[in-house]
Amino acid sequence: MSIAEAASAPLVSLHTHTDLSHCAKPEMTIDAAVALAVEHGYRVLGFSDHVHIAEVTDRPAHAQRLRQYRSHRDEADWPIQVLIGGEFEVKAKGVMVECDEILEVCEYTVVAPNHYHLDWVECVGRTCAEVAAHELDCFETALDWPYTDIIAHPYVGKLREPEHEPNAMWKATDKGRIRALIEMAKEGGVAMEIQPALWYHPERAGRVAELIDLWLDGGALVSLGSDAHALASLQTWAERYGEIVERFDLSAEKMWLPPNVS
Repeated sequence: MSIAEAASAPLVSLHTHTDLSHCAKPEMTIDAAVALAVEHGYRVLGFSDHVHIAEVTDRPAHAQRLRQYRSHRDEADWPIQVLIGGEFEVKAKGVMVECDEILEVCEYTVVAPNHYHLDWVECVGRTCAEVAAHELDCFETALDWPYTDIIAHPYVGKLREPEHEPNAMWKATDKGRIRALIEMAKEGGVAMEIQPALWYHPERAGRVAELIDLWLDGGALVSLGSDAHALASLQTWAERYGEIVERFDLSAEKMWLPPNVS
């Protein structure tokens, strides 16, 4: 990023995994991730490890690990702002995977509306229009949950049918309903995420940028998250961040950010 870009839109990743997430690389310790972020000029690094159903996530152990992260951060006094949160998920229309013990430790929450590859997450519909409508149901479920700060990776969940790729789903989406969801997001201060699955693969997900345009034009916030499960992903995010800032004309005022960051 250039100095001008950094001033207008601070370099952040508010969707970052550590080795607490089973799908993350063992190298993704909190210390290693913060060290890389400091080296590459990040202002904020937010950790949001997966919170799954109780049969998969050991809730007490997960909450304890987050407490340890917070204590370690406070003692380390890193030169960037570090947040400890969680990535929760929509299980079905109107149903969240949640855990009060973990929520009590989280400083912010990311919600995945489309973890369709997981056995316990419902994926409804056969046509693109049906699946797109279900995705909007899941957006609405996330917006109705009072703890949601950020909706993660819109339209780029791992779909069970290859023809339901993000560009096709966006084309089939009811745009009028999107506008109603934007009003809900504005009222609740919930941001829509821009992340690599959208930005790095325009051939399959590039049209989803139109959602971000509508979100911003409607006065709602966006969030930027690398969804990094490996250190290399954090580095690539820093290298390509300026492209995203330029494409969406981003500034701190348009972004979901923790207090005291501008």
